Amino acid sequence: MVNATPLFTSLRDVLIPGSNVTPVLTLSKVILLLPNPLLFSINENQFATTNSKRYQRVSSTLVILLHLAVTLKWRLGQWVYPDNQSPISTWKLVYIYYCITLYVAVLIFIGHLAFLKEETIALLNSAMQMEREVNAKETKTVHIFYVGFVAIFKIGIFIMPIFGFVFAMVRPCMPPILTSMLVSECSKSWRDEGDIGILFRIFSAILLAWLSATIVTIVDFVIPLVLIYPTVVKLIILEKMLSDWFSGWRITSSYLITYRTVQILSAMHNSVMRQPIMQTLLGGVIVCESCTLYILITSSSVAPVPVLVLLGTVAIQMFMVIVGPFKMMAKPFVKSVKILKIFQEMNVSRWAKRFVRSCPPSKMTLGDGKFFDRATSLVIWTKSVDLLITFLLM
Repeated sequence: MVNATPLFTSLRDVLIPGSNVTPVLTLSKVILLLPNPLLFSINENQFATTNSKRYQRVSSTLVILLHLAVTLKWRLGQWVYPDNQSPISTWKLVYIYYCITLYVAVLIFIGHLAFLKEETIALLNSAMQMEREVNAKETKTVHIFYVGFVAIFKIGIFIMPIFGFVFAMVRPCMPPILTSMLVSECSKSWRDEGDIGILFRIFSAILLAWLSATIVTIVDFVIPLVLIYPTVVKLIILEKMLSDWFSGWRITSSYLITYRTVQILSAMHNSVMRQPIMQTLLGGVIVCESCTLYILITSSSVAPVPVLVLLGTVAIQMFMVIVGPFKMMAKPFVKSVKILKIFQEMNVSRWAKRFVRSCPPSKMTLGDGKFFDRATSLVIWTKSVDLLITFLLM
């Protein structure tokens, strides 16, 4: 008789994790299943750097550069030979700029994470270790929002490569697909088939699926893991400190040490998410959200169905990022300000008071000297709407 207990245990850990570490490791292992240029691996439930996937890293980066070249070639062709081109629909230009923005942003992510690979690994491992230590002493805390957010992004890892393959098979003449640049008949219309052979079409579809897998793995590593997870850990620690205070517990000097660990994690987080990755992330989210909404609003009857499905998925995910993670980034600052006020009112030694005065609030930098606060999420959404209105007035 087959023992089903391990299977049920695995399903329980995935669906109802005992800590936030479980979805982090699960998402990371799923990312490693697909082509990606990331310089990390999972070893004994810890992140570690690796140099064993050099071919995969180089090939994934070349695939992005290839499709970026195809997209730029199409746009440059419209500039250099305007007389030989039919009038361009606005939605096509917006779509092209969306692709260019996405590819350039992902390339910046790759370069930044490669340059700061040691710092990134140290950040993630430190965050997991801090959460494990808190869970070992207190009741385990699981952020349902974070678990659900990771689950949605995990679904995208499997869907996007399949969609990319189908998209290339159905619309072989549409950028950024390789055949759109190599077949002369494709210059007439994106809807043309261009008499493209099945083998050539399959080859281009595989490349686009590879591109989709690379992009989704990079985005899933940057947003749910590097950006959000350390923030979740900071919130767990800060919320525990506030809970103890409001429950009537006596705040001792050990809490000052605990707050210092939050400061260290914040410093590591800001070090990894410094220029240019944070500005690239914010700008990419704003541009992608505005471009996708414009095409969905104005060209739903003209744009191909595969494009609408793709852009609809992207629009939903970018909106979730703006109203979810970007709003969450401000919570450690708000809670740390409350905790520092509590510390300042404590009857402690002169040394402890001097220590409290030296402690700044936990801030998540925007990369330009500013930081996430309660209004940042609204400001980002307002900029997306402003850019959308600009597109609509074109």
